[in-house]
Amino acid sequence: MTKKEWSRRAGRPAADATDLPTEAEIISRGLAAFAELGYEATSVRELSRRLGVSHNFINDRYGSKDAFWKMLIDRAGAPVLEPLREILLAHYDDELARFRDGVRAFLTVALVNADITRIINQESGSRGPRLEYLYQRHIEPIVSALRPAFDQLVSAGRVRAVPLHVMMFAVIAMTGVASHQGIVSLIRSDDDSPVDASSEHLSGIVLDGLILDRSAR
Repeated sequence: MTKKEWSRRAGRPAADATDLPTEAEIISRGLAAFAELGYEATSVRELSRRLGVSHNFINDRYGSKDAFWKMLIDRAGAPVLEPLREILLAHYDDELARFRDGVRAFLTVALVNADITRIINQESGSRGPRLEYLYQRHIEPIVSALRPAFDQLVSAGRVRAVPLHVMMFAVIAMTGVASHQGIVSLIRSDDDSPVDASSEHLSGIVLDGLILDRSAR
């Protein structure tokens, strides 16, 4: 009997075992673990416990913790930003309307997908390979698509003449609510308030500070 066969008989299921969690469950539980603990504090053992798999499952199927993290980001990140991509690619007669819809969509998906938002906020604290991965694969394409429209609005005097990165910081800063649900739950009195209402309020704060063309608000 090979070592691998013995390991499976000893309770370590194969990567294709039928009693493993579904791909959706793996993604959901994996994201939740990294969002709660942060990358460095999330051990393979802890991931395995939360996924309900053997300790060698992640390395067998994905190669490493880093590769597993990247898989989660790619599988969860692309759908999260898809509504924003659609807005950037859609036909608009007025670029200010695109800008307004884009800010609202970004904040909505950030609040709905709190785990991946928390992961992005964690990695943004210091520049490293994981932040570079996030930026190049999921954020930079959106920034590049947004830049011409934003520059046009600035030139036309319809939004404040601030650098694009300052505008992005103002929007991204609002996603911090996803990482501070504990204090938010203590402050708020309307526990049943829908996410879209919160994102509307947050986007309104940002847009009111950026848009100069009051007729377009």
